[in-house]
Amino acid sequence: MAQGIVNRVVPASPFALGVVRFFVHGIFLFDTVFTSYSALGSLPPTLLRPTGLMKFLPWRVYDALQTQGGMLTLKTLMLLSLVLSTAGFLTVISTKTSLLLVLFYQGLLRSFGHFNHDEMIAIYFMVVLAFTPCGDAFSADSWIGKTSKEKPAFAYAYPVLLMQLLLAWSYFSSALIKLRVAGLKYLSADNLPALAIFHSLDNLHDTSFKIAFMLPQFKQYLPFVVVFVLVWELLFPLAIFWQRIRWWILAIGVVFHFVTLFVMNIFFPHQLAMYLVFVDWEPHIKRVSSVITKTDKNWH
Repeated sequence: MAQGIVNRVVPASPFALGVVRFFVHGIFLFDTVFTSYSALGSLPPTLLRPTGLMKFLPWRVYDALQTQGGMLTLKTLMLLSLVLSTAGFLTVISTKTSLLLVLFYQGLLRSFGHFNHDEMIAIYFMVVLAFTPCGDAFSADSWIGKTSKEKPAFAYAYPVLLMQLLLAWSYFSSALIKLRVAGLKYLSADNLPALAIFHSLDNLHDTSFKIAFMLPQFKQYLPFVVVFVLVWELLFPLAIFWQRIRWWILAIGVVFHFVTLFVMNIFFPHQLAMYLVFVDWEPHIKRVSSVITKTDKNWH
């Protein structure tokens, strides 16, 4: 019964899971290509304050890593692994090596003191993908016949459902934490302007928009905006099980993240990109393939 419910509410095909693997690993591949690792290698290891499991690594590892050669080696390994996992080649191995390398790199960044949870959901998705059959379709392994026998639909549906639940929980828990920590004070007219101005004055954020300084003159209306966002976050899990309102919830999410970019100088591109897990890719790909085939026939 549970399998039937899961198969009805999420895409239940190896193709859908393979497309999610392609996009999730592809996003980190894109980041790695366009990130200057040499700039990171120019920072002295004495600035590091290792966090979490990073504390267990001996300092000689960081001494070797925080050099131009060390960072070039790390970037090369990440590029190689992420190319393989994005393409779906040796997927069982490459998805796990990509996960470990991305985790290590993210931990290294956080050890310099700047914490940002934008990438966390995408990393959780990588954890799910590393231990599920995400290479059975839409992968180099499937095209060269290196995949195992296709599994029941549930084996491909539950990882997608798990990733949807993780994304929904990130929003739902965000609303709960705000209410638990700040209570009704979070809805005060001064709260949002104060937060926005604080982030606009902070030099560790992504942009330097000054819209925040205009908010105090509209503060009597802002509690209604905050309530709307809190309700939206609390209702986000409905996007999983109720397709009628799914696209409304996701559309509000897109607007929300772009508003926070311009108003609070905070952007979550990785989290926003993870909305792709709600898309049933197979019928869209088939539709595009059908159009291409018809066009090709007409051309000839």
